[in-house]
Amino acid sequence: MNPQRLLEDLEALIPSLADPVLDRYFRHTTATRKSDGSIVTEADQAVQLALSSALQETFAEARMLGEEMDPADQQAVIDSGRSYWCLDPLDGTNNFHHGMPLFSVSLALIHQRRLELALVYDPVRRELFSARRDGGLRINGQAAERPGQPEALRECLAFVDFKRLNRPLKEKLLQGMPFKSQRNIGSCALEWAWLAAGRSQLLLHGGEKFWDYAAGVLLVQEGGGISSADDGSPIFNQSLDNRPCIAASTQELQQQWFAYLFQEA
Repeated sequence: MNPQRLLEDLEALIPSLADPVLDRYFRHTTATRKSDGSIVTEADQAVQLALSSALQETFAEARMLGEEMDPADQQAVIDSGRSYWCLDPLDGTNNFHHGMPLFSVSLALIHQRRLELALVYDPVRRELFSARRDGGLRINGQAAERPGQPEALRECLAFVDFKRLNRPLKEKLLQGMPFKSQRNIGSCALEWAWLAAGRSQLLLHGGEKFWDYAAGVLLVQEGGGISSADDGSPIFNQSLDNRPCIAASTQELQQQWFAYLFQEA
């Protein structure tokens, strides 16, 4: 496997397959409810089918772990010991279904139990964020030029998902407001990509699924940022369990962010 060549192939492949499907269904989709209460649309299924087939041809040695698969099948992929793709065909399904233009396609390649490749595609703005391990962050196939980052929390824009935080932490953040401003756009993968590009500086989520963060963790790392779970361990651990996510665009901001979140009142 040539990681750089494979990354370049994927940079061309994902928009070519995703755009026709998402353009067709956006604002014209129906949804069904899954057992966990979340929804799935025709677009989720169509993008997963198209990409799964194409990825099998692109790198036949890798198996597929997709969000719309049965959990037992997902676990079997992880346990196989082989390389595998982690795909979220439509991250931000609720946004997509309601006509809100904030959604993305997220893909990561796990090779030798490490995150090797990552791509997050924003079809509305036609922006593709990509990276290979130790290769730096790319936007639309070009090396990303990240803007200068602030030095203090009070100067930062933060992605915070309050829905999954415990009540004491919610109240602490709402009362203290340690950052300049807060957002939550409803697409985890897109938030990771924008953090990687330096468009925001902080991220906090109480529990993301594997396909929510798999690509984003590598993008942030290659963009110069850092992430961890709430105990300081790596977020990526080849587990299907929901993982708390804390991230920042620089090491210095991550230290301040962690200290603020977990210091005694």
